[in-house]
Amino acid sequence: MTDDNRDEPIFSIDQVSVAYGDLVAVWDASLELRPGSVTALVGRNGAGKTTLISGVCGLLPLRAGTVRLKGDDITTVPAYHRAARGLGVVQEGKRVFRELTVRENLVLGLRAGGARRSAFEGELNALYERFPILGEKRGQPAAALSGGQQQLLAIASALASKPVVLLVDEPSSGLAPVFVDLVFETLESLRDDGIAILLVEQLVEQVLGGIADEVIVMERGRFTLRDAAKNLTVDQVAKGIYAGL
Repeated sequence: MTDDNRDEPIFSIDQVSVAYGDLVAVWDASLELRPGSVTALVGRNGAGKTTLISGVCGLLPLRAGTVRLKGDDITTVPAYHRAARGLGVVQEGKRVFRELTVRENLVLGLRAGGARRSAFEGELNALYERFPILGEKRGQPAAALSGGQQQLLAIASALASKPVVLLVDEPSSGLAPVFVDLVFETLESLRDDGIAILLVEQLVEQVLGGIADEVIVMERGRFTLRDAAKNLTVDQVAKGIYAGL
């Protein structure tokens, strides 16, 4: 991928609002993601971060606004079609099919991305190479994995669809420190591979430690602070998060 291509947005949302019935939870959110970059979205619990992710990936209907992927308007495209178009999602809470094996979870990701059955083994081997622990446990049910391993499986399942954009919601939540480090290392490698990432995360120090290019603070459903990560300190972000208290 050339530097010129990396300068062009591959994913954007414009004036997006998301509501639960009459209750608007996200107001007028706009952002752009570029290949090989990470935008981190931080804020208190209940600020609207997960609601925004659910809206832009099609799991919740939008009250207003537009979502574009690779220049195409996907605002009304069903969620299950967006993976095949290059939008990957890692939902909060280690969302895997616990009764299925590791391999079966990954195959579902391959199918979501439109991979041909003849290519499954090659694609699976590539995923096992990136995530060796999943290769070792490929025949085990996901329920038998540790929390950290389940989070890696959730990320690998999203990668199986070959996304160009990855929305990742609270990947460090509930994980032991060793797996927190591994998850962030994985996201950094995906960024370096050219994937555009929107990362919802509570660990501000890790966000500002080199993974994020841009940081957006969300409070009460609105973006209240945004800047290049290099221009921000942990204290500035923390003050932005708790400014409304």
